Order: sequence, then C-alpha cells, then structure tokens
Amino acid sequence: MTQLDDLLADASLASLLALASAAAGGADIGVIDPEGRLLAGREVRSVAARRSPVTLDGEVVGLVVGEESVAPELSVLVGCALEMALVGARVQAERARVGQELAIGRRIQAALLPRRFPDADGWTFAARYEPAREVGGDLFDVFPVRGALDRIALVIADVTGKGIPAAVLMADVKALLHAAIDNAEAPAEALRRVNAVLVHERQSPLFVTAALLVIDVATGLVRYALAGHEPPLVARRAGRVEPLEADGPILGAFADSAFEERETVLEPGDAVTLYTDGITDARSPARDFYGEDRLLALVGGACGRPAETIAQAITDDVTAFRGEAEPFDDLTLLVVERRPA
Repeated sequence: MTQLDDLLADASLASLLALASAAAGGADIGVIDPEGRLLAGREVRSVAARRSPVTLDGEVVGLVVGEESVAPELSVLVGCALEMALVGARVQAERARVGQELAIGRRIQAALLPRRFPDADGWTFAARYEPAREVGGDLFDVFPVRGALDRIALVIADVTGKGIPAAVLMADVKALLHAAIDNAEAPAEALRRVNAVLVHERQSPLFVTAALLVIDVATGLVRYALAGHEPPLVARRAGRVEPLEADGPILGAFADSAFEERETVLEPGDAVTLYTDGITDARSPARDFYGEDRLLALVGGACGRPAETIAQAITDDVTAFRGEAEPFDDLTLLVVERRPA
C-alpha cells in the first residue's frame, strides 16, 4: 500500500470526498494513483474530467479527479487537503520512530551504568548522569582490575554521535575497555588495543573520546591516559587544581595511534573529577558556554571536600547556569576521593 492508500483508509479523510461531491451538486469525485487505480471516492470516466495532482516531496502520488461540472478550485482544495494530511501523517510517524528509538537507547544506556561502586578501602566514589532529551553516548565506569580490589580502573567516555548507534558503540567500548585493562593493565596500552579493534572492525562513522585511570588503592598512585578527552581535574586538599593532561587521539580514527601515559599521586583528602563536554559545553539562555574556566574555579573552591559534595556542586552550578535552556548533551561526571586519614 502507498502512503496515500493508508491515508484514505482514514474515514474522516475519505469523507472529505463525499463532502466535496455534495458541494459540487452530487458530481462524481475520486482519487486515483499515478497508474489510474481508484483509491477512494467514485470513478470518473469522462475524458473531460478535471484532474488535480496530489504531491509529496515534489513527486505526484495521486490525482483528484472530478467531473467537468466540478469547479477547478474545489479539486485543488481537495488535493491540498490530502497533501497536508500526508505531511501530518509523516510527522506523526517520525515522532513515533524517534520515541521508540529514545526508549531503546535509554534502556541501553541504563544497562551500561554501574549499579554500585567497588568497596575500595579508603576511597569514595560519586557520579552524576543526567541525559539530554536526545540519546547520547556518554559512559562512566568504576571496576576492579582483574577482579581484585588492590587496583581500581576509572573510565569516562563520549561517543561523537547520538541515538541508538552511539549507545550500541558505547556498549562495545565498555566491554573492550574491561577486557583491555584486565589484560594490558597499563592505561595507554589498553587504549591502544581498544583503538586497534575499533579501527579494524569499523562499522560506523562514529568516534569515541575517553579518559582511563588506574588507581593503586594502597599508595594512591594514579596511572592515566587520554583519548582526545577533557583532562580530569585533581582537587588537592591544599587548595589547588591540577588538570591531568596527556596526549592521545580519539578512538576509532587512526590505525597506529599512540597514547601517552602519565602518573600522579592522590594524597589523603585529594579528589579527581572526570567529566564529559556536556558540562563545559552547556549553554545559558543567552547562549554563553559554561566553559573550562568556570569548572576549574568551582572545583578549586571545593578542594578538600568529599566526592559527593563536589559532584553535587558541579551539577547544581551547571543546572543554574543553564536555566530554562534545554540541554543538548548529557551531563556526566565521576568524582573519586581518597578519604583523609
């Protein structure tokens, strides 16, 4: 069946032809497809019949046909009404499709987020995830390396796309990162392995940014590597903020990518915040960006505070900055604190 077939199955629209016929003194009016097949109304055989095209996207999908006694304007009005109904039906179908995609994407995202954090002695974790209206590809995770609690892996990542493809790719990336860090142990090597798989088995035009940290629970030593991602921010208990910068391209783009690995130490009372660009790219009603400077100032003012306090402060500040503006990207952050002795 064509779109016009489906539309004319609606009794209220089919009755439009009966009304038009009555307005024309009972003259026959019908709708045919481009091949001449009658779709609705009454067949008009007169060679002098009036014909008014029904178009969609510039293509003729049908014709309104009336006896010669039918005023040309009436045929045109019926054709215009059908065209408007076709456009409306398309909009409704698209809304239904988007709604279904959102529901599927939300289920995938919910399944990717950790249900609880590891019980690592002396460490506290806090996270926030507030999805935008459109399904994105943000991910955060905290898990023990090789299942042991002596080392904890932290990851935050962001797919450069939206919808179900982004959510599915992020599910793949999560599984790859778990396997890579368990086997490689070193963050840079783990990112290299994930990148190699994504490039080799590339099935979509999407890319991934990521930050991967491995913490030694006993000593506070942090080994980290980045893949085109925003540098995590260390809030020192002494009152300064240190971005954890490292060179590394996005995942899935280049076959022989190399990732720099660096180290730092989190002392008791220090905390590190991982986040996605949904925070720094948040916009106010005046269309100003939240920006890195504002985030640095806020984290700096929270030095020495618990992880939960830092996470809530960032969330509240971004929400207040955004005001009534609709978020176009997910708000995702992960805060890890080495508790004071």
